[in-house]
Amino acid sequence: MSLRQAMAGLHTWAGLLVSWLLFTILFAGSLACFDKELTRWMQPALHLSTGPRATTDQVRDWMHRQAPDAHAWWMRPPGPREPWWRVGYEPDGGLFQGFELDAVSGQPLPKTAGGDFFFTLHYDLHAGLNGMYVVGGAGILMLVSLLSGLVIHRRIFQDFFTLRPQATRQRAWLDAHNVLGVLGLPFHLLIAYTGLAIFVFTYMDAGLKVAYAGDAERFQTEVQRSWEREDIGQPAPPPVSLDGLIAEAQRTWGDGGNAGWISVHHPADAAAVVSIRRRDDSRITDDQRTVSFDAGTGALLHVQPPYDPGYRLYAWMTGLHMAQYGGQLVRGLYLLLGLAGCLMLVSGVQLWLAKREARGVPGMALVRVLNGAVMGGLPLASLALLWANRLVPPELPGREVWEVRAFLATWTVAIAWAVLRSRGGRLTRDQLVVGAVLALGLPLVSIVRAPQGHLGASLTRGDWGLAAVDLSLLGTGILCGWLSWRLSRPKASVSEPSSRLAEEGA
Repeated sequence: MSLRQAMAGLHTWAGLLVSWLLFTILFAGSLACFDKELTRWMQPALHLSTGPRATTDQVRDWMHRQAPDAHAWWMRPPGPREPWWRVGYEPDGGLFQGFELDAVSGQPLPKTAGGDFFFTLHYDLHAGLNGMYVVGGAGILMLVSLLSGLVIHRRIFQDFFTLRPQATRQRAWLDAHNVLGVLGLPFHLLIAYTGLAIFVFTYMDAGLKVAYAGDAERFQTEVQRSWEREDIGQPAPPPVSLDGLIAEAQRTWGDGGNAGWISVHHPADAAAVVSIRRRDDSRITDDQRTVSFDAGTGALLHVQPPYDPGYRLYAWMTGLHMAQYGGQLVRGLYLLLGLAGCLMLVSGVQLWLAKREARGVPGMALVRVLNGAVMGGLPLASLALLWANRLVPPELPGREVWEVRAFLATWTVAIAWAVLRSRGGRLTRDQLVVGAVLALGLPLVSIVRAPQGHLGASLTRGDWGLAAVDLSLLGTGILCGWLSWRLSRPKASVSEPSSRLAEEGA
């Protein structure tokens, strides 16, 4: 067996066995590039919020009323992509509690699953630490599949310019797989590797357990060169103004930087510390340069020095993966290349399936079901989540739970649909029709359910961040409708040699 033959088998099975899982991860990660825009779209109260912004001191007072004895408070001021306060508190021995506050009134906004739902689905499948390990394993196999694909394709650059959609089914899927694979290859290698690197301390924690006795917080404090102070068990004096401390932190930075996360540790203790991180979305590396003050006196306690080279490299890879730099253009490229990765997976599985069905290989029903359930069902479930957001009243308690229930219910129906209709040959076309109806209907229902945020209103006032979501939905609906029409047309029979098909991608 030659090296290329061995790599062909490795490429096929390393990619196939996790293709549906990778599709879920890539699809959710692509949408998460615009998680903040999705969250705003799902919060009609934010569509037209005008007036003077609530001060940091007002937000701190709200936090004090909610959790006066918390271990720490966290606040993130409104920004261009997040025109709301993101706040939370960490009870002693409890789980972090997060809220979103209106930027003007400082009052809690109705909860929604928001774009964070897709972000969490991307990195841990909403399964916590176990989900992170599953995603990590899928990332390793993605790297294996990409690198082995480089070996087996001798004419990789020629393949990039070869696309024959009117050819035989196998040839068309092979061309699509090659074009999409070459188009996004550098990006997919980068995103798979950096995704693993971000959680390297979780996946390979033996050193942390030995050197730091498993104390991850102490490890992070040391490698980030940050600073903290223990409480002393005495009541806290009246706090100084947080807005004044932010101004002092900006003078310390000296470069016009804005405040990102603001934390108050041990707020009820005399040793309370206010830490203010710098926010700079123009750079890949999130160099926090945190400035710490005494919460009672306002005295400067510590200025975080620059990262060491090793941690700076880690922070650079994290920033490269998270796509918080470079503005909407960079995030748009991440979105398109991520979706290209999804289509690469679809074409690869369809190629594998077409070749075996042509040879009459039995047992292909499971693959057809998984294709319909995951690669067709997940996008439909995502659209259903947005529909639930529009239809469930914002004032209903637990609205975010109903949104997730709609997502899960729709995905369950899609799975059952795939099981029942996978042999009919019309499943994909029917799913595209449903996708077109759901996507095209959302901008219409927004006219009634979000009168300040529908497409016409957002375009009138030049709110392109909000309008882009509706325009994307319209584009998705039109594309799904066109593809369903294409699939409904009768296909001409084309005969073509298949020697290369047999050679590439067993």
